[in-house]
Amino acid sequence: MKRWDSDPGVRRLVAEKQEGVLGRRAFLARLGGTAAGAAAASFIGDARPARAQKRIVVTMWDTEPNPATRAAVKAIVEDFHKLHKDIEIHAEGMGWADMDRKLQAAMAAKSPPTASHTQTYVVTSFKAKGLIEPVDDLVKALGEDRIFPSVLRWLKYPDGKYWGLTHAWGADNLGGRGDYLTGSGVDPRSWKTWDDWLRDLPKLNKAPQYYGLSLAGIPFFVNEDVYMWTGSNGGSLFDDKGNPALESPQVLGMLEFWKKLKAYLPAGWASHDYLETLSAWAAGKTAQVYMWGRTAGYIDQYAPPDKRNPEIFQMWPKTIGPMGKAPLTQFDNEPWVFYADAPKDEKAAAKEFLKFFFKKENYRRYCDSVPVHLLSIFKEDFQDAAYMGHPERKRWKPWLDAQLKWVEIGRAHPLLVCNPQDMLIPWIGDVAAAPILADMVMAVVERGRDPRAAAKEATDKISRDIIGKPKG
Repeated sequence: MKRWDSDPGVRRLVAEKQEGVLGRRAFLARLGGTAAGAAAASFIGDARPARAQKRIVVTMWDTEPNPATRAAVKAIVEDFHKLHKDIEIHAEGMGWADMDRKLQAAMAAKSPPTASHTQTYVVTSFKAKGLIEPVDDLVKALGEDRIFPSVLRWLKYPDGKYWGLTHAWGADNLGGRGDYLTGSGVDPRSWKTWDDWLRDLPKLNKAPQYYGLSLAGIPFFVNEDVYMWTGSNGGSLFDDKGNPALESPQVLGMLEFWKKLKAYLPAGWASHDYLETLSAWAAGKTAQVYMWGRTAGYIDQYAPPDKRNPEIFQMWPKTIGPMGKAPLTQFDNEPWVFYADAPKDEKAAAKEFLKFFFKKENYRRYCDSVPVHLLSIFKEDFQDAAYMGHPERKRWKPWLDAQLKWVEIGRAHPLLVCNPQDMLIPWIGDVAAAPILADMVMAVVERGRDPRAAAKEATDKISRDIIGKPKG
C-alpha cells in the first residue's frame, strides 16, 4: 500500500498543518479533495457562502467512488441539508488505497476527518491507539436487533462496545463460466476439496483462448487468497498469542496448493490487479475468478448481451484443504468509525446524518446504486418484496443467495481473520498493510523457493519489523 509520505503534495499539506499554516478544515478539504493535495476541494454537495448562523461542517470519507453511488449520496446529503440548515456535510468517496493513504496523513497531522469508512483490521489498530470512539448510541438508535448478527459481530469487542457500524456488506464468491462446462465432464456441484478442484481445472483450461483461473497478484489481493485458503485448510496466520503462524502445516499446505494452481493461471498474473481479473471473466478469457457483486457491472460492460445472466456467470463452491473442515470466504464489512480527536459537535452532527442515511427510503437509494454488492445490513430488507424485487437483484438472485448463505453459516470473515480471535491482534493492520505475505507467495509460486524457507523469512519479518518494532 502506498504510504502518505511518498506523495510530495500530501507531505507538504501535512507540514503546513503541523506548522499552523492550515487550519483543520482547510487541511481536510485539500487532503480529501485531491490525491496530491491541490488547493481545490471536491465535495458532495454545493459549496455554500458563509452565513451569520453558525454552521457545523462535517467531513466524511467513504470507500464508494462509483458514480451511481456518488449520485445517491449526493441526493441523500441534499435532502439532509433541507432539514438541517445548521449542518453542512462534506462527503467524498474514494478507493481504499487513497483512503488508507489520506487517513495516514490526517493522523500524522492530528487532524482526522469527522468519520470515515475503514477496514475491520484498522478498527482494531485504531481502537488500540485511542484514535476512534465507540458508536453504541448509533447502533441502538438504528435498532441493534434489526441488524444481521454476522455484521455486528466483527465490530463488537470484548469490552462489549461497538467500535464501528457497517455501511453495507458483501461476500466473496468463486465465479465460474457455465458455458465452459459444456462437453467438459465437469460438475462444480461435486467439488468439496482442493483435490476435487485440481482434478477438474485442466478440463477448464483452454489456453490461450481462456485459462482455468485468474488471480490478482497485487499484494492487497494476494493477502485475501492467503487467508481464505489458510482458513479453508483449517489454519490461521496467527497463533493464540498473535504471533505469526506461517510455518504451520496449514499455511505450508496453502503455499503448495498455490504452486499447483499456477499451471492454470495466465502468464503475467502476478502483475494483474483485481479489475483485470473481473474483466477477463466477463470477456471470456478465464473460466473462474474470485468476485463480488459489483462484478455484474463488468459483465454488462464486456460480455455479449445474450450471456449477461447467472446461467453463464455462475456461483461455484469454494473447497477445503486436507486439514480443513469448512471453506472460508472474505466478508466485505467496512464500517463507519468516528475519530476521537474530531470536534464533539461535528461527531454529533455526523451521527444525525447517519441516522438519516439509514432511514429506509434513503438507505434503499444507497444500496440500489450497486444492488448486488451494497447489501443491506438490515435483516428485514431481505424479506421485503420491494428490496428483493429490484431488477438487478432479481436478475442475479443466485449471487445474492450465495452471499446470504456465507453469512448464515458464519464462514464469511474480514480480511486476515481466519479465526474470530484474530481480529483482536493489535498488529493485524500492520501485517495487512505490508507486502510480507505477498512476497512469501511470490517467492514460492513465481520463483520456486521452498515454502518452509519463504514462510520462515516472512515470520522473521513480521516478528522483527512489525511486532518487535519500537513504538512511538
